[in-house]
Amino acid sequence: MTSTLPESVKADAQRWFAEYWDPDLPLGQWWQLLADSGWAFPSWPEGFGGRGLSSAATKAAVQARREAGAFGPPNGVATFLAAPTIMHYGTEEQKRKYIPKIVNGQEIWCQLFSEPGAGSDMAGLATKAISDGDEWIVNGQKVWNSGAQWAQYGILIARTDPQQPKHRGITYFLIDMEQDGVDVR
Repeated sequence: MTSTLPESVKADAQRWFAEYWDPDLPLGQWWQLLADSGWAFPSWPEGFGGRGLSSAATKAAVQARREAGAFGPPNGVATFLAAPTIMHYGTEEQKRKYIPKIVNGQEIWCQLFSEPGAGSDMAGLATKAISDGDEWIVNGQKVWNSGAQWAQYGILIARTDPQQPKHRGITYFLIDMEQDGVDVR
């Protein structure tokens, strides 16, 4: 790509989609092509399924994809909540471990925020996490977890400092949904 101006980006994207979009390609292969090309999430950093483009240039790239009739990248909790948080706050190890499999749709994530009796009111959060050396022990219950039965990972919020006011002392965790102690019903 020679320019990041929206018009140039759109032209580059149009050329790429004209060459690579194939509606008969298995979805997983298509998502991998998108990730490798940087057209999956154009505003994301290079190397993580993106090209580091501005909002305007990203909009132009997405428009080119839609005009080509091509499927978009995977979406949902993984791409809209987990990945941006990991890219901003995660360690380099976490970025290398999680982002590639989010971008190409290999792993499904769910959101573990809402609780019985509290809904999504974080002040009413009852799930607790207690530090135990290098690990955290989480106790609590979550509800309305769309896709939890298929997810490999979840993003979970838990109270880690009960001495803080109710809207503080809360931590965001990445949870392996297949580990011992996680019960999806």
